[in-house]
Amino acid sequence: MARRDEKQSGLFGWSWSFQLVTNVSILSVALLVWGIVFLFVLSGATDPSKENFVALTWLGMIVGAIGTFFVAPEFFYYLEQKQVLDDILLLDSRAEVLRRRKEGEDAAIMLGSKHMGLMRGLLEMHKIPVGKNLAGESSIPSFQSNEYSKDSWWSNSNSIISQKLPGLEILRDLFVHRLLILTTLSALVVLVWNTLFGLATQSGSREYTIDLTEKISGSSSYYYPSSHLDPVSILLIIFFLLLLYSTRAFDQKED
Repeated sequence: MARRDEKQSGLFGWSWSFQLVTNVSILSVALLVWGIVFLFVLSGATDPSKENFVALTWLGMIVGAIGTFFVAPEFFYYLEQKQVLDDILLLDSRAEVLRRRKEGEDAAIMLGSKHMGLMRGLLEMHKIPVGKNLAGESSIPSFQSNEYSKDSWWSNSNSIISQKLPGLEILRDLFVHRLLILTTLSALVVLVWNTLFGLATQSGSREYTIDLTEKISGSSSYYYPSSHLDPVSILLIIFFLLLLYSTRAFDQKED
């Protein structure tokens, strides 16, 4: 894919923003993964009870594949620029900031107004004249301030996932951060409990595991004596474990 020019033109000459690229990438990957799981893992294409969903799933998977192919490289390019800017925002040497100023300004302009404000704030902290190309209000980089406490998981909305998906500003909201933790923990507890001890009741005894793979595939029998593992449950447990880990406080040293 051709890299963007001075005007930051992306795919087909369109002008992309980091947030737009992030959202489109997530949606494209979700459509692609769901299509693969539904059509090939759950055999939805050959199940008569799901024939109404097959055409839409094929369409979604094709759209997701096209979006992933074209937009994902843009996303990783923006992510690379964000890493460059993050490295510069960590600098505490005025000489180093001056040396990498042009590199940081280019990355900030590409990433948008919020990042331009961070770069502007860094320059002002080191008493370096700010050019007209960094428009907007300045803000102190969180790496340079005590705004976040890295020791607090529950109260620190500057999480790993919020740094990896900076286009989703809502992840930095403290209420959303805590809601994500609670939701992820609850899902993990339910999935693990179902796997080890069972959630279903048969013959008056709640000792049967619900096989999610069989249930999603439309099978009439999806109860098994606990403990019992199935592919969908394993994937969901891994996914929620990774999601829970991503809510930890972001530490630049671990990046």
